[in-house]
Amino acid sequence: MDLPLLLAAVERGDDDAALELLYDVTADDLAGDDSVTLLAAAARTGRQKVVDHLVVWDVDVTRPWDGGVDPVTWAAENGRYWVLQALLSRSRDPLSSDSPHRRALRAAQKALASGVGAGSEPPPAHWAVITDMEAALGVHHSPDELMARALVHADPDHDDWFASVYHLGLRIDRETFDWALEAAQDASDFDRRRFGLDTINNLGLGLSLRVDADDTELPFAREAEEFLRPLLHSEHNPCTLSIVIAAFAAHCSGDTVAAVLPHAYHPDPHVRRTVSALLYPNTAKHEEALAALIHLAGDPVPVTRANALTKLLMSAVDTPELRAVFAAHLTDPYFDARLEAAAGLALRDDEQGQAILDEIRSGIKNMNSPGRGRLSDIDHLLRVRAEATARSR
Repeated sequence: MDLPLLLAAVERGDDDAALELLYDVTADDLAGDDSVTLLAAAARTGRQKVVDHLVVWDVDVTRPWDGGVDPVTWAAENGRYWVLQALLSRSRDPLSSDSPHRRALRAAQKALASGVGAGSEPPPAHWAVITDMEAALGVHHSPDELMARALVHADPDHDDWFASVYHLGLRIDRETFDWALEAAQDASDFDRRRFGLDTINNLGLGLSLRVDADDTELPFAREAEEFLRPLLHSEHNPCTLSIVIAAFAAHCSGDTVAAVLPHAYHPDPHVRRTVSALLYPNTAKHEEALAALIHLAGDPVPVTRANALTKLLMSAVDTPELRAVFAAHLTDPYFDARLEAAAGLALRDDEQGQAILDEIRSGIKNMNSPGRGRLSDIDHLLRVRAEATARSR
């Protein structure tokens, strides 16, 4: 293991380089002291992907770091929610008397009571840790309690908020929906209203996590859709509007495209990004959707561009305008956008696209190389298309 190079990649936040270097590391290396040093460095700098990789490859998360620091306790008391998730991902018995989940819960509760991390940026996610650990131990709280935890920071992007709406979303019952609907209608409390809306959103998403869901529809799906549809036009706060759009798409049983289409041109980048993940160009009904995605493909936000290009490459449309859009992104500085643009052209038998795919493919060194997974999906699409073309001849 080249520890200095790995530590340098971790310190500068270069997950791709770190994962490339880790590919050829042996099991003996991962059993040694260097792996513990690397795990500590990745955790402390918040490099969750690297922590995930090390845990998956059986680096011992129970071995203390320098100074006798317990990894699980450190992550919990510092409110490092996603790092803790990675450290606990191989733990199979949270209910045992000495489980790391119980240790993490105690550490987070103690840190919260003593004000550890107060005033830091971003604020530690102690409540998210506590909510998750309690859920793993079979302790569940009322929606009001979970909302109170989320509203400590009142930030939909904070992990405390995420953990609360996630666990409420798993309940997918009428009682939780009625509570969320009442909160979402509370015009006197902005944060409570927004949390209610996000809970409605997560109730729609929660059904997709049920292994027995099949094509089951939530008993309150129509009611949710009817409540949310007017808000697509009346909501002015961009963050809240993004939640409304996502929630509407999660519950809508009809044509989502027409309802969210106008927001593809919204001035707020967060709103446009949300729409870019939801629009699909069904040109039989919505030529406007194709135009909106072409517009979003030129968005200044890289992820929005990539989302739009992904949707466009799956379209059956093949026009000079669309090809020009793909060609314009063959040199996009954002790797994912460049890959999707190349795939869009290759699926339309354009040699420019295939050449870029070949170039990307030649740079694939191992399973951790950037683009490997997506390139595999694209190659599958190309094979299916080639087979369909051969059958039609």
